[in-house]
Amino acid sequence: MYEINKCELSELGYTVIDDFLPFDVAKKIQDLFFTQNSWELIHQIKENHYEHVFKTQSPYLPKSNEIYSAKFRRSFTLEQNEDLKRMYNEFFVPILREVSPFELNEFDIRCHKSEKGDYFRAHTDDYAGSINLIYYVNEKWVWDWGGILNISSDDNYDFNKQILPKFNRVTLLNNKVFRAPHFVSSVEEFAQYSRYSIVSFNK
Repeated sequence: MYEINKCELSELGYTVIDDFLPFDVAKKIQDLFFTQNSWELIHQIKENHYEHVFKTQSPYLPKSNEIYSAKFRRSFTLEQNEDLKRMYNEFFVPILREVSPFELNEFDIRCHKSEKGDYFRAHTDDYAGSINLIYYVNEKWVWDWGGILNISSDDNYDFNKQILPKFNRVTLLNNKVFRAPHFVSSVEEFAQYSRYSIVSFNK
């Protein structure tokens, strides 16, 4: 059974919840991801984003002359799967409403796959939603396979919180409290599996 630290989400701006879903539900979601063959490569290249939307004062994050990029796979087919949508509405939405310190009325679901060499450079999502959710699907993952979520800070330049994509774990970011530049390290060549996740931006 998951435990919620509402103070973390309200005061720190992020929280990590383990054992987020009942085990049988987590396994069903994993099976849906592992049997999905329809993945579209998304390769984002945005030349000016570090000048405005992703701009930060930290000397340890990308500067305005750098180019934002990300490479990952997305399954629009899986996002429309009726079983997945039912489980999201039955389990994710009520918990999001429970943990959020403010009202949420809009929810979405995005299904991501990161293969070897895929990554996300540092970015912020405060423009996309009030609460970010990242749910980890893989039953097995180890630190040196990469694909590690790193949460940085606009205020504390030395802060960097690393989060392992552990099975049935969820990370929530409160964009109204904490403008959290974050990135996902590259999945390494020797990783035994692709990295799967559900990502949603909720308002």
